Amino acid sequence: MNEQSTLRSNRKSKSAAVALWITYINVALYALCYQLQRPVEPFLVESLTSHENDGTASSEAAAAAAATAYGRVQSFFSAIQTVGSPLVGILLDRIGIRRTSALVFAASALSYAILAHAADMSTLFISKVPTILQHAFLIAQATAATETGSDDALRAQALGRMTTAYTVGATVGPALGGFLAHGDEDRVGDMYLGARLAVLGSAVSVVLSWIFLPDERYQTEASSSPETSQQRGFVADVRRSAEIATRSHVWPLLLVKIVGGVARSVHGTALPLALTQRLDFDPGQLGAVMSSGMFAVAAFGAVALKPSTNVLGSAGLARLGLVFRGLMAVFIAHVISSSTSDIGISSNSAFMQICTAYIAHALASHALATSLTTMTTGAVSESERGALLGLEHGLFSAVGIFGPTVSTALFAAGGKGNFWSVALLCASIDVALVGALFVWGRRTRDQGSTGKDEHSD
Repeated sequence: MNEQSTLRSNRKSKSAAVALWITYINVALYALCYQLQRPVEPFLVESLTSHENDGTASSEAAAAAAATAYGRVQSFFSAIQTVGSPLVGILLDRIGIRRTSALVFAASALSYAILAHAADMSTLFISKVPTILQHAFLIAQATAATETGSDDALRAQALGRMTTAYTVGATVGPALGGFLAHGDEDRVGDMYLGARLAVLGSAVSVVLSWIFLPDERYQTEASSSPETSQQRGFVADVRRSAEIATRSHVWPLLLVKIVGGVARSVHGTALPLALTQRLDFDPGQLGAVMSSGMFAVAAFGAVALKPSTNVLGSAGLARLGLVFRGLMAVFIAHVISSSTSDIGISSNSAFMQICTAYIAHALASHALATSLTTMTTGAVSESERGALLGLEHGLFSAVGIFGPTVSTALFAAGGKGNFWSVALLCASIDVALVGALFVWGRRTRDQGSTGKDEHSD
């Protein structure tokens, strides 16, 4: 009996190892395909809006129209993602990792195929509709959470490695996308080549998912509830997710994620516009900046995340991430403002400073997001993590619905070269969240002490 148990355990370990390696590959491909578009999209929107206006608008009016259209595209994408995140979490429970992963990558391939033929803004918006299922990292997070049990440091390490796999693809993606779209001095190159390559990459992940990933439902083995996901209805699943989110030890962390997501959305929308419109970055330069941040995050996630969590704790690392993210937002605004002034710094110096600050900002955001995910997944049972992660992604996407609108409005109101309104808003939010985490930590310690006292009585 012991020998049979050992053989079953070995087979299960090997199967889990294969599934994890395939997940790493899929996440890297997913990031590569998605990030190929990022440095190109601002230029594509500018080109499409200019074409629709017949090029008759003034340069300032054209820039404002492009910024507004870019914000609307980001908001629409976030709205679609908001609907899809809880849906993918429920699909993980209902149809399993293999089928859900295949659906996710098939939807991604369809989105990129439509994008590759987007000759107007309407088609660009339509290309975002299939992204309702484009949540490969959610599947990766659920897999990591399942394999690590209740060990916070081990879970943080696993999530960090998943993020490293993402950032490997995301490091190459922006630089490659910018290179492919980089034309001569007078014009941008082929802005659709990256989308065509992304179709191929997503199709490869569909095949890998179907062949190698386990055909099992996420919560089946760990579920302690007598009612399975098959017996529950969709509405009941949504209610279950809401019940998890409103627990006293979960909702404060989700609130920090939501509000912090507002700052991330506002800053992430305005920065590419500032770099392209204020500092005249081309797709290659914008892609290089994005790739530098992703490379730093990959290295940090691979070697430094677990030691940092062990030393500072998840809450401490989250607070540190908020502080540095706010500081870097302010510093980036200083560089942009100085570079566009009459006595500004040189373009080469500005590029290097922007890269350095972007790296620090990306590392801070990564530390914050991973620490909060470690804390929230550690606050619920294994059978509830799929629903919680789906809800988290949905809430995180929801803030992106209005974040880009706020961002483009602040950016337009700031005047030429003025990124300060965006930076100060984001930094203020981050500072407020540091205080919120301190309050949450003190409250949690007080509740723990009270529970111990009552138990000793």
